[in-house]
Amino acid sequence: MARGSFNRSTNSLALLVLRVGLGVDLGMHGLVRIPKLVKFADKMVSDFSATFLPDFLVRGFAFALPFVELVIGVMLLLGGRFLVWGGLVGGFTMAVLIFGTGLREEWSTVSIQLIHLLAFYFLLRETEKRA
Repeated sequence: MARGSFNRSTNSLALLVLRVGLGVDLGMHGLVRIPKLVKFADKMVSDFSATFLPDFLVRGFAFALPFVELVIGVMLLLGGRFLVWGGLVGGFTMAVLIFGTGLREEWSTVSIQLIHLLAFYFLLRETEKRA
């Protein structure tokens, strides 16, 4: 193998590292928020009070988000047929989060969310190559 090149085995390991890293990241986002769900939702409603989004919509999203994050994380960790669904749901979840964060004009957080979105892109792209 030439220096700097990847073979199929190395690509599989790279995909595994990305899948596990994203899975743990998203899973932990959900897992740590679930025990304090009401407090998390109240903070989110407060954070979005200056936007045009109605409180009931923000609160509903806040109650759902940790469970969605946890499910995405578990799907990525399980891999197999769950990997594509986890990547798709994860990518679309990031898009929704970017929209909301953009409304709040928190551009440094948008940058972090864009990195997550790119990670989901690479995950899905590599998964497609194996199909």
